[in-house]
Amino acid sequence: MDKKAVSVMVDGLLSDGILTVSGLSHPGSEAVRGRRCELLAINGDHSAFIGIDLGATHVTGVLSDLAGAVIERAYFEVRPGLPVELILDQMKSITARLLSREGETGGVRAVGVCVPGFVHPAAGVSLVAENIPGWRDVRIREIFQSAIGRPVALEDASRAFAAAERWLGRCRGLRDFIALDLGYGIGMGMYAAGVLHTGSAWKSGEIGHTVVDPDGIPCACGNHGCLETVASGRAIARQAAEGIRAGRSVLLRDLTHGDAQSVTAQDVALAAGMNDAFSTGLLQAAGRAVGLALANAVNLLNPSVVVLGGGLVSAGSALTDALASSLARCTMPGIREDMRLEVSQLGPDASARGMALLAAEGVFTGA
Repeated sequence: MDKKAVSVMVDGLLSDGILTVSGLSHPGSEAVRGRRCELLAINGDHSAFIGIDLGATHVTGVLSDLAGAVIERAYFEVRPGLPVELILDQMKSITARLLSREGETGGVRAVGVCVPGFVHPAAGVSLVAENIPGWRDVRIREIFQSAIGRPVALEDASRAFAAAERWLGRCRGLRDFIALDLGYGIGMGMYAAGVLHTGSAWKSGEIGHTVVDPDGIPCACGNHGCLETVASGRAIARQAAEGIRAGRSVLLRDLTHGDAQSVTAQDVALAAGMNDAFSTGLLQAAGRAVGLALANAVNLLNPSVVVLGGGLVSAGSALTDALASSLARCTMPGIREDMRLEVSQLGPDASARGMALLAAEGVFTGA
């Protein structure tokens, strides 16, 4: 584009209030012409967007401005086995609560909803979420648009996490990277050549269902020995429960008051932080398995960065150190040196924030 075309477009964006002048360039930075230039930024006050993130154990919602800054946050804990209709009711309730704050913004233009598992964004349908019992063919767009009367975008939760990292986080401006989402399940979002990669039918990124043990236990997806069966938050909790029953960790038994079924991955992380050898071993084994699966993805895709996010990242160094070591050991020399490993700084709201940004992108591109 020539300078005149750029100037016309920028003037239009300034006139519409989408861009704003944020200051002047530093003296001397325009040495050729010797004059300071106006610096432009996205005008966050122009409009607002809502992002709703459904996980196996939570619903998180954010109201964010056009620049991605969070104005309001809402959270609801989902008990395993909660009926689908109750989960949807809570998602709509959180959305309504966030919409009630839109008078403090430029108005909510759209709502984005991200869910785990397979989605069909064009149809607005969540096809299946293996870790949420009964969640099949849920017509997200239809349900939410009838409830709130705003445009609704739908995407996979791990891809929404990747979008947040590209706009706001460790991968800002990068063209090729992987965002690994480690939580109750394990998902992956990726950008390739600057584009959010979805696959031919929006089903890319299912690294959690990479088979790491062909003779392993059944997975919720119907296969056997998937990564999620050995290294997800759900798998770690299952292994911890087995250890409590076998008397392998007195500390975990005490933390759960003897109720092995109630143990969580967070309990394991807490026990590992208290030098419980069994818990530390569980996290290290999970980290090694994730690192192995991730190395295969890195060898295939050659990303510049791998960024780790999700609840398991906060489980401590036992898991992340083992993951990093396994990733380095199993990645092909020559590819390993092209990549760096990062930990997300966006926290538990990352997918919800990314989904709000994807909803904004849909409004401005007409997608």
